[in-house]
Parts: sequence; structure tokens; C-alpha cells
Amino acid sequence: MKRVAFVSLALAVGISLGLLAQGLTADEILARVEEGIFMGGGVGSTIATVKFDVNVEGETTSYTFRVYSRHGVEGEPDKTLVVYLAPELVAGTMFLTWAPEEGDARIWLYLPALGLVRELIAPRARQQEFVAGSGITWEELAEGFEYRDDYSPELIGEETVGGLDCYVLLLTPLEGRATPWGSIKLWVEKEHFVIVRSEFYDTDGELVKTMVGDDLYEDEVGYIPRHIVLTDLVEGSSSTISILEREAQEIPPEYFDPEQLPTLEL
Repeated sequence: MKRVAFVSLALAVGISLGLLAQGLTADEILARVEEGIFMGGGVGSTIATVKFDVNVEGETTSYTFRVYSRHGVEGEPDKTLVVYLAPELVAGTMFLTWAPEEGDARIWLYLPALGLVRELIAPRARQQEFVAGSGITWEELAEGFEYRDDYSPELIGEETVGGLDCYVLLLTPLEGRATPWGSIKLWVEKEHFVIVRSEFYDTDGELVKTMVGDDLYEDEVGYIPRHIVLTDLVEGSSSTISILEREAQEIPPEYFDPEQLPTLEL
């Protein structure tokens, strides 16, 4: 009887250890994170209205955008159109990106005052902030904060952030890759694989930027933080991104054609 009990216990322990061993890897967790995008959703077409409140030296400037996204279409790059709604000075400006599975994203900027569409090709132009003080570059927005091409992820633990159980990932640059960060630390909510905190370190290991999401909620597209706060610890600036509304909706193909941007009626 004791032998039977011992064997049963051994089997139970073995099964438990087997299940633990079959847990998600760092690569699998990061892949699940990247199924979504920064301001849109996962697979399919979405429209979102997003507000940026940018604080620089104690002064806050607000911007509102409409974001049209189409992702996960077989044989096509992921496409995103960002349209400035406010303030009035920049209303009508458009930012279009095509992000293929491999290779660099293509980026176009439409300036209504000039009636001009131009593609951003030079690295210097792509690394400029799309809103001054936001801490987000044109290239980061175009790539959708995807890290797997340039960084190697490691699962370094689990923590609770704001009452949410999270995986903790450490991303370090792949050999031979030129990356803007020496390392990145991500806290990924375990159920829906949403990033609720990010820390960005320079090549000296100094923390230079943080990104914190809160008020996680579900809409018809999926789960997303209602608010995301980015803080630049070097410049002393911060910005709060608020998702005002988001819905799944079909989007005409001309919204993602750079030649059609000057004639779009939004």
C-alpha cells in the first residue's frame, strides 16, 4: 500500500514537473506580445482614436489622432495610417507605414500645407520623434515596437504589477545588430500578453526611458491599456497616451496607398 502511494506521489510530482517544463518560453511570450500592435489590434482591420498629452518642461501640449490599421493579410505588409486631428496647426497631416515580415518598414509623410507626400528613407529622419517630447520615433511607430528581429529575449522571472501577474523578460541585442538600446526589460501580463511596463537601458546599463500601461480593458478588438505613460529620464519629458475609442472595421485599400493620401476624404 505504501509502495502504491509512493508511486502515485512520484507520478504526480513527475507530471507537475513536466507541465512546468512545458511552460511558455521567452520567444513564445514575445511572439504573443507582438501579435498585437501599439495603437491598433492584432489580425484584421481596426480604427482607433488616440490622444497624446506631451509634457515638456512643465508645459503640456495635446494631440489627437485617428489610426487606421490592417494587419495579418496573407502576402501583404502590415499597414497603418495615422491622421492628425488636433491641434489645428497640424490637422490633416498623415503618416503611412508598411511593415513587412522581413526587412525595414517603409514610411511616408503627407504634409497638407504643401500638398506633398514624401518617403522617409534617411536613418536620421526615421529616428526623429513623430511628436516632439513623445519619446516615440517615426521608426518605432512604423515597426510597431517589434523586437524579435534585433533582440534575444530571456525569461528572468515573474512579478505582480498593479495587481496583475506578469512574466518578466530581458531583451539583449543580437550579435551584429545595431540597436538603439543596450537592453530592454518587459513586464508582460500573463493572461492576455499585454505589456504593462517597459524599461529601456543604454549601453552603459543606465535606465533612460520607461513605459507604463494601466487600466487594462477589453473592447471588440482585444485587450489594451487605456492609458500608457512614457517617461524620458534624460530629457525630463513625459507623455500620456489615451485610447479614446477603438473598433474593428473594414478600411478601403486607398487609405494605405501613398499616392492617394492627398485626395482622401476622411
